Amino acid sequence: MKHLFVSPERMLLQRYRHDRVFRSAGWLLVGVTFLQLVFSVLGFLVWSHFQEQIGIQSRNRSRAADLHNQDASLRDLHHKLGQIRQWEPILRNRIPTSAILSGIEKGIPAEIVLDSVIIQTGNYEPIPAGSGTYRVPQEYTVVLQGIAQPGNDGAIDRFKDRLAKTFPPGSELAPATPFERRADGSLPFQLQYSVKANGNYRSLDLTKIADPDSL
Repeated sequence: MKHLFVSPERMLLQRYRHDRVFRSAGWLLVGVTFLQLVFSVLGFLVWSHFQEQIGIQSRNRSRAADLHNQDASLRDLHHKLGQIRQWEPILRNRIPTSAILSGIEKGIPAEIVLDSVIIQTGNYEPIPAGSGTYRVPQEYTVVLQGIAQPGNDGAIDRFKDRLAKTFPPGSELAPATPFERRADGSLPFQLQYSVKANGNYRSLDLTKIADPDSL
């Protein structure tokens, strides 16, 4: 009756030592438990990686939506910049009439009375602009008519000198037709200039347009 006092643990140990089937079953149980642990760890790692990929894809979609919204807001700006680049060759050499008039006004001596100013354009170059073409003048003709007050004939030469410094380099003065002196001693005159559109307008206080690549 001694076996009645043997503990269950001791009985399992004795059976494990002498029973091959029991021992194999034990090892099999341990192996299955180990494999379950390994698969559980691998499953957790795979699940964590999957959740991380979902988070990355969600952030990427959100970033793509933000970039799309930003691009939509900049489309109008891109369109305007494209129009500026189209107009660059038109604006580069064009001389504003207001700049010519301002230069003439600054150069008039006090002894000169200017009666008329005529500005004409010619020698046009067609340049594509938008859906059509723009005719850009390559030459400006400036005709000035006025009177030098009595005793101040030299004022006409001073006026010529000032205009030569004001108009762009390369401007040419046509030969002047002499006028008869009036009864009051005043001397009428006419000056005709050919002004070339060469893009050098610093003398007119105009700054050259920037290169299109820097816009």
